[in-house]
Amino acid sequence: MGKRPLGERLRRFFLSHEELEATELLEQSADAGAQPLASCAQRSRVTLRGTVTSVTSDADHGWLEADVSDGSGTVRLVWMGRDHLDCMLPGLSVLVRGRLAEEGGRCVIYNPDFEILPQSS
Repeated sequence: MGKRPLGERLRRFFLSHEELEATELLEQSADAGAQPLASCAQRSRVTLRGTVTSVTSDADHGWLEADVSDGSGTVRLVWMGRDHLDCMLPGLSVLVRGRLAEEGGRCVIYNPDFEILPQSS
């Protein structure tokens, strides 16, 4: 990554930790060719890039769920018929592809394709 102009560096200096994290996530999404979740239409095929914030298993339904934040919003990923994925852990960066749906006012993608991205240093 090249050196940022002084104005950009100053603007980033005054952002809160959460704002800076969201800005960086959105920049990483753009670099990966992904769309920001906030600009995606329901029922469309999307490519999102974000950070896994939580992973839970719903043993009653046999589902694995993970929340992914991309800086513009959070999407819930649901794998039906799975109770775990060893590689899906909080804090990891992922690229996700699937059809965006809504359930209970939340964005969700069922059985998404995904890839774990290398951690940036």
